[in-house]
Amino acid sequence: MKPPTAAFGLVVLIALALTGCSTSLVGTTPPTSAIPASSGSTTTAPLNGEVAVAFPVAACTTASGGSLGSQGWKPSILLAPIPTSLIGKVQFYSDGVHILLGPNDWSCSQVQSPTTGSGLVVYPSGDPNPPTSWPPAAGGEGVFATFDTTGDPQGIAMVCQFFTIPSWQQQEAPSCSSGKPVGEQISMATPDVASVTDPTGVVGFLAGSGGPYPVTGTVIFPQAVPQVAYGSSVSVAEESCSLSDTALCPTVLSDFEVREFPVPSGSGN
Repeated sequence: MKPPTAAFGLVVLIALALTGCSTSLVGTTPPTSAIPASSGSTTTAPLNGEVAVAFPVAACTTASGGSLGSQGWKPSILLAPIPTSLIGKVQFYSDGVHILLGPNDWSCSQVQSPTTGSGLVVYPSGDPNPPTSWPPAAGGEGVFATFDTTGDPQGIAMVCQFFTIPSWQQQEAPSCSSGKPVGEQISMATPDVASVTDPTGVVGFLAGSGGPYPVTGTVIFPQAVPQVAYGSSVSVAEESCSLSDTALCPTVLSDFEVREFPVPSGSGN
C-alpha cells in the first residue's frame, strides 16, 4: 500500500486538533496548550497574553430575523490571536462577507437605512427592542459596523469629520459641515485609521453614544493615492463598541481594524 503523503498527514493532524484530539484549541474552555501567535525564527515578539485560539462563529440574519442562506463564506470556527482571558466571553459573527467579534452568545443582524451604508450589528439575544433600525438608541448595547464607499454621500459623511477630503466632495454630505460634537475625543492611530471615543453622556459620532458608559470606535479610510486627492470612490468602514463591559472593546476594535481593512482598488476608478 502506498504510504500517505506528508501533506495528507498534515491535514489529518490539523483535523484531529480541531475535532477532539486537542480540544484545548477551541475557545469555549480555557486551553491547556495553544498555538503561539508568533513562533520560529523571527524578529517580531509574540503578542503579550495572546495565542491563536479557535473561536466559534455564529451566522448573522437579515434585519427581520430571516436566514441569509448559503451566500459567502461562513466558517464555524476561526483561529485568532485573542487574549486567553476572553475565552468564553467573545465569539465571531459573520454574514458571509464581513466578520465581527462580539460578546459570546449574542445575536447578529444586517442593518440598512437611508442615512448609512450597509452594516451589521451584534446585540444581546432576547433584546425586546433589537437595534436593527438606525440610529440605535443612546446607551443601547451592541457592536455596530458600517461599510460604504466615498462614492456615496453617506460614505463621505462617515469619514469627513476625521480625514481630509476635497471641498467639493464635502458639499455632497451636509453633515460634514456640522463640526465635531462637544466632548468627543479623536486620535489618529495611523493615517488610515481614526480612533474615536464618546465619553459617558456625550452624544457623538459613534452609534450608541450618549448613554451611561463610554463608547469607543474606529473609522477606516485607506489613504489610497491618487484616489483620495481626486475624490474617487474608496471603500471605508466604521465600527462602534457600545458595551457595558467596556474591557471587551479594545480587542473587538483591534480585530475589526485588521480583519475588515478595505483593500483599495489600484484602478483609480
